[in-house]
Amino acid sequence: MGVPVSVGYIVLGLLLGALLRPFDLQSTDFDSVFAALGSLGVVALLFRVGLRSHTSALLEKLPAASLIWISNVVGSLLVGFVVAHFVLSWSVETSLIIAVAFSATSVAVSVAVWDETGKLASSEGQMLVDVAELDDLSAAILLAVLIGVLPAMLVGQVDIWSQVGSASLIIFGKLAVFMSGCYLFAFFLEKRFTSFNARLSESESIMTISILGAGLAIAALADALGFSLAIGALFAGLAFSRDPNAVRTDGRFSYIYDLLTPFFFIHIGMQTDVGALFTALDIGLVLFVAAAGIKVVSTALPALLSMNRTHALMLGLSMVPRAEIALVVMYTCSAIDPALVPDDVFASMVLVSLATCIVAPVMLRKMMSD
Repeated sequence: MGVPVSVGYIVLGLLLGALLRPFDLQSTDFDSVFAALGSLGVVALLFRVGLRSHTSALLEKLPAASLIWISNVVGSLLVGFVVAHFVLSWSVETSLIIAVAFSATSVAVSVAVWDETGKLASSEGQMLVDVAELDDLSAAILLAVLIGVLPAMLVGQVDIWSQVGSASLIIFGKLAVFMSGCYLFAFFLEKRFTSFNARLSESESIMTISILGAGLAIAALADALGFSLAIGALFAGLAFSRDPNAVRTDGRFSYIYDLLTPFFFIHIGMQTDVGALFTALDIGLVLFVAAAGIKVVSTALPALLSMNRTHALMLGLSMVPRAEIALVVMYTCSAIDPALVPDDVFASMVLVSLATCIVAPVMLRKMMSD
């Protein structure tokens, strides 16, 4: 079937959670260890996303991919918010979280199918990679803004919109300063940093550890500024992505990635109440239809301007899966305040992630084989 491995890790987490819940082990140090490992998994996941996203290359892709990218991000945000707030009657805060989660795409799930069928090198395959990378970066920036404004929205004062406006200005200012700092580091300090570490030791492992350490420091700075470790890890990866020496560490970093990232998905499963999973089936179905439908429509329609109907539909279907970034959004916002992401909301988005990651590649593979 070609089901992504992340689905297996989430299911494993669901089983672990169901086994541990009767013994109340989830409120002990046992769960704290998994939570810490899950946080490290998020850092590893987003750091590699950033490391593999070459900033200059992404800027070059903007003219060709911008219409499809903007269409599916804006469409996903609007549909996610409307369905969550007006159809499911969830709060404005929770609906904004769903909207941001809707905007992301799990490119690895669909890319595997394109690669298997030998079509990844085609213009449509490259467009998929370009748009999905831009999707993930925009979702991460939207998450950073969301993290900043949610505390102001939770205050619940009469002048909430002025509070949100003030918080937005502050968070945009912090984000601008942080991104500028990452830019300056990337262009003026990063190469000196890697050269200095190369002179200290010829060991490639030392280089990998040094870059990872710098990445963790940048992630910690982002966390201190009121964002999250995940946002910092993404920009840390971007800061190192322009240096060929740093990018070459990606192969060695894969061992760390393979070790830590599964814990993020396992902890997602452990946090999901299996009982809530069954009661959220109807909500999950509504969200799944909305999440899948808007990605297909908002991607395929603008894609028709540059490709035929079949390829446009395949591209739209390829944008449907929601896994890593969408779950990072839910995971991070749940940590801010569990009331923002109640059990049924969290469970329904886990169902959406599982369903989109299973259904989309199966349908895509069938289309490509016909």
